[in-house]
Amino acid sequence: MNDETHVRVAVIGGGCAGAYSALRLQRAERGPVVLFEYGDRIGGRLYSRTLPGMPHVHAEVGGMRFIREKHKLVVGMIEELGLKARSFPMGHRDPKIGSNQNFVYLRRRHLRYGELSNSVKVPYELNWPERDMNPDELQTWAYRYLVPNWDTATLDDLFKVHVFGKPLYKYGLWDLLYLVMSGEAYEFMRDAGGYDCNVANANAVSSLPSDDFGPTVVYETLVKGYDQLPIQTVNTFVKEGGEVRHHHRLKSIVRKDGGGVRLAFVRTETETANDAVRRTVVDTDDHFTVDADHVVLAMPRRSLELIDWTPLREDKMLRHDLKTVIKQAGIKLLLGYEYPWWKALGLEAGRLITDLPIRQVYYFGSEQEAIDGERGNSNALLMASYNDLSTLPFWKVFENDPAFRGRNPGEPTNPDVLNVLPQHHPATTGMVEMAQLLIAEVHGMRTLPTPYTAVFQDWTEDPFGAGWHAWKAGVDFRHTMKRIRKPIDDWPVYICGEAYSFNQGWVEGALQTAELMLEEHFGLNRPTWLAKDYSLGP
Repeated sequence: MNDETHVRVAVIGGGCAGAYSALRLQRAERGPVVLFEYGDRIGGRLYSRTLPGMPHVHAEVGGMRFIREKHKLVVGMIEELGLKARSFPMGHRDPKIGSNQNFVYLRRRHLRYGELSNSVKVPYELNWPERDMNPDELQTWAYRYLVPNWDTATLDDLFKVHVFGKPLYKYGLWDLLYLVMSGEAYEFMRDAGGYDCNVANANAVSSLPSDDFGPTVVYETLVKGYDQLPIQTVNTFVKEGGEVRHHHRLKSIVRKDGGGVRLAFVRTETETANDAVRRTVVDTDDHFTVDADHVVLAMPRRSLELIDWTPLREDKMLRHDLKTVIKQAGIKLLLGYEYPWWKALGLEAGRLITDLPIRQVYYFGSEQEAIDGERGNSNALLMASYNDLSTLPFWKVFENDPAFRGRNPGEPTNPDVLNVLPQHHPATTGMVEMAQLLIAEVHGMRTLPTPYTAVFQDWTEDPFGAGWHAWKAGVDFRHTMKRIRKPIDDWPVYICGEAYSFNQGWVEGALQTAELMLEEHFGLNRPTWLAKDYSLGP
């Protein structure tokens, strides 16, 4: 690190939006550009872990996939950086079978995914018009009933739509669905959809049915882990003259006489805790300042709320805009086994869905099946639980249990050997034991093989505060998105990221807001690899 205390542009946050903004600004010769990161890694809510015994199987504890046909900025950056993509399978290798043969376990009844549209087998008392539709089809039916042209209307058109005398955007999705469908149908949509947030009370306009999670959607990820997208973006940024400063927490922003701002940082460090190697970012006594002509806050809502900045306290519009998104809880628990036992049940990839607290189980391949994997190494990865909102407290109660003690693959369980994975929160014994019970139940098994390693990630804690975000009901987010990219006219402070995008929950949303901010407020031209007619949103 050099001793420079003045920079042209300070980018705060080493996630996808920050990495993208830093590289684009560096290439546009707007430097010196310096990227400041709170912790010791680049990636934000993309975090690809490598577990013992599986060096080529990546445990994605954050975002894990993209859609090539829809996520043009993600694909453009992957190609620009020369990264290798691979398929992210969601079911059987035979496309005619696909995910239809994966398990669904609802109200103690086992089904196949393809049977969700069979009301005779689905354990819900649906009204006659609601029958023989899966959750995606139910939501489409409800919107077609309420807004006949919803699938062809523009965003501006949808903000003009009234439903039962009230603007559509004033409704939360939960409230809206309860006007037209039974409580049983709503429970079916929530339980069988896998995510509570998909039918929670987010803005009804932003909750329009999409094909992002349908059974025919083709997903991809990166061969060396999805977090290679921001990591290699930042590596390129550094190679081209940019600078990265890790372990910097932005404490405050104040205006400087004569223009620009002064940023006060607190140095952070990592520590071990709770009888496990636990990478926790903590404050130190090392405080210092950096002057900047411009500041890009590439941060989610909670991270912004932690900054001491006068407009965040006193500007009514900014305070309002910051709270226009809901912070969506998201956690993941992954287990490593000595072989993919689920294949004996005919399960290849994709997910199991259940109303039990694990909610979603994802099957990943073994080490020997991975690209460049070790031949003969059958160690395999299972995402034991991927859940949000209502099920979070079920798992939080286990956080203070003893850390899960792993072992080397092929060796007997040894209580004296600690699984020394560096992680924000180690999986605990209670989590793993409970997950094993629930996984056995949803697969109809009495006993499961014992996992030899585990990893847990909770995105609700600071500085992230959420796994992803959703627009609140009653918000005309077309205007909010525009305002928040430069919230205060006479301050050279800009905001971008997934939270305030029209693709919330996806990396594409983070990159879209960053690109809009760069074009509007820094005068950058659109990248040559991005089509001029590609819509970045409002």
